[in-house]
Amino acid sequence: MPSKKSPLQLYADECFPYPSVTYLRSKGISIIHAKEKRTLGKTDLHHLRVSKILGRILITVDRDFLYYDQANLKNHPGVIIISANTPTPFNINLILDKQLSKMGKGYTKHSLVRITTDNIKKKSF
Repeated sequence: MPSKKSPLQLYADECFPYPSVTYLRSKGISIIHAKEKRTLGKTDLHHLRVSKILGRILITVDRDFLYYDQANLKNHPGVIIISANTPTPFNINLILDKQLSKMGKGYTKHSLVRITTDNIKKKSF
C-alpha cells in the first residue's frame, strides 16, 4: 500500500544529505535538493531566498541557521534544522521518522524549528 502523501513541501540545502532526500521521497514527502536547483556553493541566505521563492520549507543540518540574526523569516515558509550528534543519513532519517509527522502544514511558517531525536523547539519571528 502506498504511503500517505505529506502536506510538507521541502527544499533541502546542500548540507542536507541526498540519501535522506531519497528517503523522504519514499515516504511521500515532496522535497527538492539544492543540487537539483543548481544552487550548490551558494550562501545560506541564498538558500533562504530560494526556499521562499519556491514556497517550500528549508530543511538543513547546518546549525549556522540557529545563529543568523539577519535571517528574516517573516512571510517565509520556515526552516527546519535537524540536530543529530552524528549527522549521517541513518541518524537523520531516524529523527525525521520520529519528529516530522508531528509538524502539520503551517507549523513552520515564519519559524525556525530545531528537531532532535528527543524534542522539537520552535522560534517564531
